[in-house]
Amino acid sequence: MTPARILIVRPDHLGDLLLTLPAATLLRDALPEARISLLVPAGLATVPRRCPDVDQTYSASFPPLLAPLDRSGWDARAVGEGGPLRGRFDLALLPRPDDPWSGPLVAAAAIPLRLGYAMPRTRPFLTAALPPPGGVPAPRRHVAHLALDLAALAATCLGTAVTVAAGALPPVRFVPTAEDEAEAAAVLAPPPAGDGPILLHPGSGWPLKNWPVGRWGALARALARRYHAPVLVVGASRESALVAAVVTASGGGARGLAGRLSLGGLAALQRRARLAIATDSGPLHLAAAVGTPVVGLYGPADPVEFGPWCPPERRRIVRVQLPCSPCRTLVGPPCGATREPACVTAITVDAVLAAAAEFLGV
Repeated sequence: MTPARILIVRPDHLGDLLLTLPAATLLRDALPEARISLLVPAGLATVPRRCPDVDQTYSASFPPLLAPLDRSGWDARAVGEGGPLRGRFDLALLPRPDDPWSGPLVAAAAIPLRLGYAMPRTRPFLTAALPPPGGVPAPRRHVAHLALDLAALAATCLGTAVTVAAGALPPVRFVPTAEDEAEAAAVLAPPPAGDGPILLHPGSGWPLKNWPVGRWGALARALARRYHAPVLVVGASRESALVAAVVTASGGGARGLAGRLSLGGLAALQRRARLAIATDSGPLHLAAAVGTPVVGLYGPADPVEFGPWCPPERRRIVRVQLPCSPCRTLVGPPCGATREPACVTAITVDAVLAAAAEFLGV
């Protein structure tokens, strides 16, 4: 019998993509001979290529998911019919519930079995669908569970029964390469004193998630003074100004690393760290994936849905319960904020230090 050829499509951001990888692991365990591929946004192909359970990675220039639904610059038929996808797959999974781009693409690629969630913009292109998540009275679930549920359905469609057991959930598998490790070692040269650095990730893809710069600076000062460890403020090239502002606010308590690392190099650096403290962001999920203890700062987003996917003993969530939070809204929230909403500014430096102390000691 010919092994099944499975395509998982995730036109999303780094964190969402990382939280889809457990589904690939579930399928690998259930269908060892299957060929598992991912289709991801251009620029994120390095992520599935570092997951041992993924055989092939494809990329496409997906439009922004929250942009107005303008298909003028996006030809799903061209990508599906004329690209490398047509005729190559038996089954496609669309783990993002409301996905305006992937449905027409996998349909145009003539993939016979197309699984996803019964949302208005996705359901017309599916051959089988699970009920929309978060309905009443169903509780909200972690996005990794949504992908795992689809993977279990896929295995069933291919003749293998799978149970997603709460006590044996697949991890996010991201394995840095030797080149990644060398990149991290070069950034750390000369080696820092102590057991490893403490990493701060102040940026995210959404202004409403970001904690004030002054708080990050005060946190860096306190961590350096209390633990005598190097505190590194990490960010992408586009976050250079933010990283520099945090370093300045730290008064010499931190060193900035903006645009110095590839994604793989960042993972290798995180793996060497004592702790990573981050907003709800891709770097938070990456640190959790490589085994680093993490402290996540959450405002508008719900950690039940988007919390770090790792054992509870390796994660701490810092958030403030307000009547309106989590609103789960990153654009135009009910409070009207465009940056630093009350659910974020109410998080204190002391609260973050208390969470960090659970890993680093008092």
